[in-house]
Amino acid sequence: MHTDKAIAEFEAWYRDRFPMAERMIQAGSGVWITHRDEMEECWLASRRDLVVELPQPMNAPPYASYEGGWNDMRGEAIDAIEAAGVTVRG
Repeated sequence: MHTDKAIAEFEAWYRDRFPMAERMIQAGSGVWITHRDEMEECWLASRRDLVVELPQPMNAPPYASYEGGWNDMRGEAIDAIEAAGVTVRG
């Protein structure tokens, strides 16, 4: 899992959704800190459970036109999905 990305997304969402809570946290309010920590735990758990299953790469030499293109596209798809903080299998 891409925890740094998921945490950054959570923090941006939390600041946007609960602007008053964020100010209270900065002022040291323990209630809001606990609230934020619990929500962050839920956010990260939701990301851990989100998995995309992809078909396996094709067994072909790199110069094979169709198969090579499939494998290149698959690699780019994996990069994009993982950059979004989602786990890829397959």
